[in-house]
Amino acid sequence: MDRHLTGWGTSYDQNEEDEDWQLIEWAVLVLFNPIAERAAGYILPLPCKNSMLSGRAYVHEVINGHPARVLENCRLTVDSFMRLCEILVSGGYVPQNPQKRVQIEEALCMTLVMLSHNHRMRPLAERFQHSPETICRNIHEVLRGICELGKHLIRPRGQNNVHPKIYTDRRFANWFMNAVGAMDGTHIPAHAPPGEQVAYMNRHGQATQNVLAICDFDMRFTYIYAGWEGSAHDARVLDGALTGPTHFPMAPSGKYYLVDSAYRNIPGFLAPYRGTPRHQPERRRGFTSPQQLFNTRHSALRNVIERCFGVLKRRFAILRGPVPNFYMTTQINVVIACCTLHNFIRDELPEDDIFNDHEQEMEVDGEGGVPPRPEIQPFHASQEEVNEWHEMRDTMANGMWNDYRSGRRRQ
Repeated sequence: MDRHLTGWGTSYDQNEEDEDWQLIEWAVLVLFNPIAERAAGYILPLPCKNSMLSGRAYVHEVINGHPARVLENCRLTVDSFMRLCEILVSGGYVPQNPQKRVQIEEALCMTLVMLSHNHRMRPLAERFQHSPETICRNIHEVLRGICELGKHLIRPRGQNNVHPKIYTDRRFANWFMNAVGAMDGTHIPAHAPPGEQVAYMNRHGQATQNVLAICDFDMRFTYIYAGWEGSAHDARVLDGALTGPTHFPMAPSGKYYLVDSAYRNIPGFLAPYRGTPRHQPERRRGFTSPQQLFNTRHSALRNVIERCFGVLKRRFAILRGPVPNFYMTTQINVVIACCTLHNFIRDELPEDDIFNDHEQEMEVDGEGGVPPRPEIQPFHASQEEVNEWHEMRDTMANGMWNDYRSGRRRQ
């Protein structure tokens, strides 16, 4: 057709042909132009996770790179990281098969990065080049595996022996020889389930879960009980642990856990005197009563549990909040997994820098204060046994006091 012909009819045909060419140009633009998706909506699927550095390549680079990289990202050395991978696979804690796209090294790495730096699923998906669903599924799988491993790592050890920290320190030797650990509660930020926000609010107005923990004097956790609402009193949480199917590790006969004044002084749990303040180190004046001396030394030995909490929250930022929108069961698994990793690192890396920073005793406030509901924590012990336990504490305090005064007179 000659596009230069004139006339009314030919003008109509020319306009129609121009429209056809315009439609063809738009089709080419939509089908082949990279900006077509933004210009005309979603037409062709474009790859999203197309980085040259895949998740597997990233993990390989971190493991084989500078030692500080894996320590900063995963809180483990290369040897400890690979050993943990081997334990999780050989023990059947995290199932593996050759067809899995995400192998254990990558799955463990993304889990440790989430726990250590409190990253959300989308940044992890971008870093490891997987969909958020794949990231979430693998992280939950590893968390469950680490929690299963915790059944073997979070348990009492050597409770029939006196710890060197006790018999080598003149403040504790002869007085706390039967102490096997310390117990306390700590609050971990929580994302409260719908309709239960008020129950999870603690006395500071923050949504938390109250976690009961016991540790030994090597700063290893021997028991974890997580999931209680933040409004629950510490003694109420202990009552749930003692009466529920939680396999609470009672101290051997005649031995005890050191607890603070939120708990009752009953067999198996040695508490300080209520209403008696501790001695302040900055004051030059000495102790004024056997109860004050006892509370001060009791606190100095008991604060190992506070230092354990400090190490745990410093290492794993997810425990400092804000908390991802996980189900409460997953939030509980996060706490147990972090405590399991805490014990694993303590066994694998005894000279870990974070542990070394918290080796020294610290001041703990609130000793001797009366809790709002101290009469909870029932226990199957007769009143006679409770009275004998109080007398044992009085004997310890008076013995410390006499020894202290004798030393002062010799000076």
